[in-house]
Amino acid sequence: MKNRNRLLLLFAGTAALMVFAVCTGPTPLLDFPSLVELMRNGPATPQLQKAALVLWELRLPRVLLAAAAGANLALGGLLLQAVFRNPLAEPYLLGISSGGALGAVLALAAGATATVWPALAGSLVVAGLVLGLCRRRIASDLPSLLLAGVALGALAQAFTTAIIIRFDPGAMRSIIFWLMGSFAGRGWSEVWLLAPAAIAATVAVCIMHRPLDLIAVGGESAHHLGVRVRLVQTAAIALAAILAALTVAACGTIGFVGLMAPHVARRLAGTPHAFSAPASAVVGVAFAVASDLAARTILAGTELPVGVVTGALGCVFFLVLLTRKN
Repeated sequence: MKNRNRLLLLFAGTAALMVFAVCTGPTPLLDFPSLVELMRNGPATPQLQKAALVLWELRLPRVLLAAAAGANLALGGLLLQAVFRNPLAEPYLLGISSGGALGAVLALAAGATATVWPALAGSLVVAGLVLGLCRRRIASDLPSLLLAGVALGALAQAFTTAIIIRFDPGAMRSIIFWLMGSFAGRGWSEVWLLAPAAIAATVAVCIMHRPLDLIAVGGESAHHLGVRVRLVQTAAIALAAILAALTVAACGTIGFVGLMAPHVARRLAGTPHAFSAPASAVVGVAFAVASDLAARTILAGTELPVGVVTGALGCVFFLVLLTRKN
């Protein structure tokens, strides 16, 4: 089957999954005739008003936020796997999520109620430190960049833990829930933060598809073919850092989407980034929406952090990748 046909099928299946996720939850929505009436005449009755409230204020922004977060993390993983030429690379390997968590926890400890911008600042600070430490070695020593990210991420996690234990037990529980990632309690403001970034990043990666294809084969070969390797690598890492930082700021830390989605996308659409970029974004959407649906429905009366679901699936996927690599 041609790549374009596979992309169309993937897009259609993901759209159907998003509709199913919007219609699924503890509060049932309307039947189809009533839903048509709502769309045509608006919330004219108390029943339609309740349905409209659930649809527009709860279900729809939550599903769209999950979709945007999944696309951002998947594109970040695709970029890092290309420039590092490492199938196990993903945004969280650079310590970006740990920096975001530290920024948010510091803001809460200072008495702030909004965590979006502090988390974004923390993520970008860690990404900037990693790039600054290895600024002169990006093209020749990529493992140093990975190790710097791992080290700074561990340091940020240590500071975060030290701050959390100073909170009272009630606040500590809510902070830990946020750190494990969740789409609950978010609204349209978070959707408008992540959705434009996902669309712009998809376009940017498609534009960069040729140099990314050449760098993924080999940096030296790409240089001889006229690619400005260091510039492309820096731009790709910076873009991946921004995407991960925005996602952490809006939703907390959600791991392994950036690891799994690019692998599945390459299986479905092929390795050229002209196809794997949009496919990764769509697979990331499907994975995040399905994980959120499982997190809020798998246990009756209890909602799990979505990071628990993605972590469980990602651990299995990671071990399978390591086994096949060995």
